[in-house]
Amino acid sequence: MVKVWKSFGATVIGPGHITTCKPNQDAWLGFHHTWGDGIVVSDGLGSKQYSDFGSHSACLAVAHAVYASSNSQIEQSALCENVKDKWLSLISPLEPKDCAATCLFAYRTNERTITLGMLGDGLVAVVKNDGSVESLSDGKTEGFSNITVALSAKVKASNWKILSLPEDECQSIILCTDGVSEDLSDTDGFVKEFCSAHRNLASVSAARNVREMLVNWPTPKHSDDKTIACLFCEEVTDE
Repeated sequence: MVKVWKSFGATVIGPGHITTCKPNQDAWLGFHHTWGDGIVVSDGLGSKQYSDFGSHSACLAVAHAVYASSNSQIEQSALCENVKDKWLSLISPLEPKDCAATCLFAYRTNERTITLGMLGDGLVAVVKNDGSVESLSDGKTEGFSNITVALSAKVKASNWKILSLPEDECQSIILCTDGVSEDLSDTDGFVKEFCSAHRNLASVSAARNVREMLVNWPTPKHSDDKTIACLFCEEVTDE
């Protein structure tokens, strides 16, 4: 048996944006290469004119920055700067303030390390092989609940939350935008149940189920766009 990392995800527009005829401002991306695998989720700030473009660009920026560092050891702070620089180049000539977006990512490389990154709100969580959950959060309970850190020309490496874990300790990683995470009353319970319910499904089937879950989100009067992406390890027969 060999371990293979797979991904799936889904994003749906929120009722609030349907009513106001605005696009889905969330985006997600999964990438798989011989040197590693990863997922990215981004939430464009609702008040910004081109935040939907900003969120898609954030996903591409992470994939590019991780690829660029795949053949060399790179400091986490340098990776964060590379993500920002690539995002700025992708949104150019638009003003960064009009494209502001959060950025959550998780990736593994052949170094057998899982790296998690978070800029802004949402949820980054890992289900470990022992069944425990470790997560990054935006810390809004600490105050300043109306302020969301996002990609901009001024963002610093210190604004990111970064966590690295041995790959062998990790079973599944889940990323959610705040349209999902802020409605969760039992975050660890949701993460465990979600990963358990989907990790044995084919990626296409899992994505279909997640989309259906997001479309039928149970929170009364919810309005925000919603996105979930999952990176998980599966053992397959070595043929």
